Amino acid sequence: MTSHVAVPSNARARHRWVTLVVVLVGQFMASLDTTVGNVAAPDIGTELQVSAGTVRLAIVAYTLLYASLLITGARIGADRGRRPMFLAGVVVFTVASAAAGAAPSAAVLVGARAVQGIGAALMIPQIVSVIQISFTGSARARALSAFSAMISIGGAVGLAAGGGLIDLDLLGLGWRSVFLVNVPIGIVLFVVAALVLPRVPVVERRLDVPGVVLLTCGGILMTSALTLGTDSGWPPWSIAAVVAGVAVLAVFAAHQRRTSRRGRPVLVEPALFTTRGVRPGLLGLLLVGTPYTGILFCVAADLQVRHGSTAGVAGYALLPLAVGFGIGGVIPSLVRPGYQRALLIGGVAVAGTALLLLAWLTRGERWPVAAAEVVLGVCGLGYGASFSPLFALTVAHVRPANIPDASGMATTVIQFSFVVGVAVFGTVYQASGHIATAFVVMAVVVLVAPIIARLHTLREAGSPE
Repeated sequence: MTSHVAVPSNARARHRWVTLVVVLVGQFMASLDTTVGNVAAPDIGTELQVSAGTVRLAIVAYTLLYASLLITGARIGADRGRRPMFLAGVVVFTVASAAAGAAPSAAVLVGARAVQGIGAALMIPQIVSVIQISFTGSARARALSAFSAMISIGGAVGLAAGGGLIDLDLLGLGWRSVFLVNVPIGIVLFVVAALVLPRVPVVERRLDVPGVVLLTCGGILMTSALTLGTDSGWPPWSIAAVVAGVAVLAVFAAHQRRTSRRGRPVLVEPALFTTRGVRPGLLGLLLVGTPYTGILFCVAADLQVRHGSTAGVAGYALLPLAVGFGIGGVIPSLVRPGYQRALLIGGVAVAGTALLLLAWLTRGERWPVAAAEVVLGVCGLGYGASFSPLFALTVAHVRPANIPDASGMATTVIQFSFVVGVAVFGTVYQASGHIATAFVVMAVVVLVAPIIARLHTLREAGSPE
C-alpha cells in the first residue's frame, strides 16, 4: 500500500509567498529597465559616437517590444505553461542584458534592448496569473499590493540606480554597468525560480499567429510614435504612426471577434470585456497610471534644466515617490475587502492633492527641492494605496479561464499608460516651459479618473447582457 503524506497548509502558504517573492524579482528587473538607461544616454552617445536620436532608439527599443508583446506573453504562458515561460523570459532577458552591456555598436545595443523587451514580455504576464490562482481574499490583496509596488517602484528606482552605477563606475564599465547588473541577478533568479516555481499541467493549443502579428505591429506603431514623437516635436511621421497604430489595433479587435465566433483560439477572448469591472478598471488603470511616469519625466528634466542637477542627482530626488508608493502599497492588505473602493478613492484624492501642492511649490523659477521631495513622498503614498485596489477590482470577477487574458490586458494597459504619460506630460512641460503647468494637468487627470471610471461602470451596469 502506498501512503500519501499531506503537505501542511502552513507549508503550502509559505511556499506561495516564497514563489511570489521570486517572481516579483523578475518584475522589479523589468520595471527597472524601463528607466535605468535614461541617465546613461549621454555617455552612450559619447562612447559609441552616435546621435541623440539613435541613443533614444536604443533606450526605447526595450519598451516598444515589452509593451507590445505582453498580451502575447500571457497567452503563450497559459497555453505552454507559466513556469517554462517565466524561466525562458529570465534567460532571454539576462542574455540580452549581457549583450547590451557588451555592445560594440549602437546597432547591437538597439537589438539587445529589443530582445530584453521580449524576455520581459515572457516573464511579467505570468506573475498576475500566479497571484490570481495561488491567492484568495486578503492574501491576494497583499500579493497584488506587492506586485503593483514593484511595477512603479522599479521605474523610480531605475533613475536613481542608473545614476548611482554610472557615478560609481564599477570596474571602469561606465554606462555598461546599468545593463550588466542584470546578469548576476538574472542567473540567481533562474536557479531559484527553477527550484520553487510549481509545475502545472497545461492543455496546449494553437497560437493565433495573425493576432500576434496585428497586435505587435499596432503596439509598436503606437509606442514608437508616443516615445520618439515627444522628443522630436511631433513631426508628421509620428502623427501618421499613431493613426496607423489605431487602425491596426482596430483590425486586431475585429479579427479577435471573428476568430472567437468561429471557435478558434484567440489572443484575447472578447468575452473578457463583458465581465463586470474589467472595462472601467482598465480605463482607471490608464488614467491613474499615466501621470506617474509624467512625474518621473518632468521632475528629472526640470531639476537638470532649472537647478543644474546631474541625471543621477535628479534620479535620487525621485526616491521619496518610490518609498511612499511602497509604504502606501501595504495599506490595502490591512483594509477589509469591502473598503477597497473607499481606499481607492482616498488614495487618488491624496495623490491628486499632492500634485496640486507640487504645482504651487514649483511655480517659481527655482523651487524648494527638499519640500517638493516630502510632497512627492505623500503623492507616492496615495498612489500606492490606490493602485492595488484598482488592479484588484479590475480582475476581481474574471473567470479562471480568462485570467491569462485579463493579466495580459491589465499589464499592457499599465505599461502603455507609462508610455502615454511621458508623451502627454512631457509635451505639456515642453510646450508650457514650466513644470507647475504639467503638475496641474496631472492632478486633474488623477482626480477625474475615478469619476470617469464610475460613469463607465454605471453605463456598463445599464447595458444589456
